[in-house]
Amino acid sequence: MAATEIQLLVPMTDAVRRTCRALLGTRQWLAMARAVQGATDGALVAEAVRLAREDRATYPSGGVLLVADTAAHAAALLALCSAAGVRAEGFASLEAEHAARVVVVVVTKDKDRGYNSAVRLGHLVTGAYAGNSASRHQLRGRLRRLGQVRESVRFTTVVMEHSLLHLLHQRHSSVDSMNISLEQLGEKFGAEVLEGVS
Repeated sequence: MAATEIQLLVPMTDAVRRTCRALLGTRQWLAMARAVQGATDGALVAEAVRLAREDRATYPSGGVLLVADTAAHAAALLALCSAAGVRAEGFASLEAEHAARVVVVVVTKDKDRGYNSAVRLGHLVTGAYAGNSASRHQLRGRLRRLGQVRESVRFTTVVMEHSLLHLLHQRHSSVDSMNISLEQLGEKFGAEVLEGVS
């Protein structure tokens, strides 16, 4: 199954730029990340809603897995989805009886393991959050797994350009690419290495 990685860049606003400049001198990185994230949430939800509606046109029970940073962030994203007129619910809805009616499922980044029912969804939309490549890979694996009926799934990261989170996403992308390269190298030469050590 094919997977497409998309980076959606949101232009930095003057208000965010001023906030980041003020926080830069105090080295309050978390506060800076939260300011950028908050200013990006509208674009994050707009993309999730757009993709969910697009997916539903072909797959009646389809939709989007929207990844939030924290529980408080998930609540904010759920409110924004509701304001956009889309049925969105949290993690528990994945296994609920009415799951097929939920268009956007919002989970926190730590909900990366232990459920298979997200295969009804065709897209994952996330922001750039601190974490490790194993968790990012596991989250993508919720959609890209046995049971997925689509030939291709899409993973979109929404990030504000020229921000701390943009830099974080670039670093994550290079690490993830390195891991993929090592995996491909291992597949190619794994048999030869095993043969050499036996």
